Amino acid sequence: MKKIFFLLVSLAFVASAANAQQLGRRSQFMINTFMVNPAAAGTQAKYSPIIASYRNQWAGFKGAPTTIMASGHTSVPHGIGLGAIMYSDNTGGAISESGVELAGAYNVDLNNFDAVSFGLSLNASQYTFDNSSLVVLDQADVALNGMQAETTLNIDATFGFLIYGEKYYAGFSIPQLMQSKLKIEQGASDENQNLRHFQFMGSYRHYLDDNWDLQGSGFIRFTTVTPAQLDINVRANYAGAAWAGFTYRHQDALAFMLGGIYKDFTLGYSYDITTTNAKVLSPHTHEILLGYYIAKQKGKFRSNSLGPRRLQRSKVVN
Repeated sequence: MKKIFFLLVSLAFVASAANAQQLGRRSQFMINTFMVNPAAAGTQAKYSPIIASYRNQWAGFKGAPTTIMASGHTSVPHGIGLGAIMYSDNTGGAISESGVELAGAYNVDLNNFDAVSFGLSLNASQYTFDNSSLVVLDQADVALNGMQAETTLNIDATFGFLIYGEKYYAGFSIPQLMQSKLKIEQGASDENQNLRHFQFMGSYRHYLDDNWDLQGSGFIRFTTVTPAQLDINVRANYAGAAWAGFTYRHQDALAFMLGGIYKDFTLGYSYDITTTNAKVLSPHTHEILLGYYIAKQKGKFRSNSLGPRRLQRSKVVN
């Protein structure tokens, strides 16, 4: 029984990695790029965004993953961006994680509208493996640690790079850079560890007229032991006040989204339709996003693709 228990713990982490689920999915990544790349900190010099999101994957299925996140970032003098993320990720079943991530970035202007940014974040998280949520034949087995929950503190880092301009951005990030071991004492602690992820992202915004524009975005991630997961998104934006779009996630789901901006507030919603065999258990995933943009008195124009379209193109100044 003890060996079987150790195997189950290890498989839980391997299975999550195989589906890129050591890191929570985010259908609306194009609205809050900072969530997936610390180099986005401070790239919007005219305002500071604060954004919270809730994702309920496979809604209605008992033990389905849920993720709550809140982030904020701002620019300070000398091209420096600062930000923070707080999150709680229940991956379903016995495993959950909560933590905080502190990020810093350095932005370098290339010309009037283009720039590059380098970012680094430090992440402190608490992993919990709750034996009491397992259904077992022998609760007295010593491998179950008296059906008590185990927790461990984990420290890791993320590196990010972005090049961006008025209508585009492109870059990459490497979460779980240090591949820290999770050190669950009752499990195979020498085998359980974070996997280094490689994430590439890009977006381009095409203006049709002063009111309408189309934004295409892509996001791909993989590890050294898992295949790539690809997201392709197309979003139509109207007058910087409303948007609608869809995402295709290869071998996983189709997502439809809509949202808008009212004054300094933004609200977004994504409805994912599962396309894999998991749809037998639950075909639905819901993700809601709420943000507030704090206007700053000074700061030069940056990228419309990294945030809301707050100015008409004809009104952009150097």
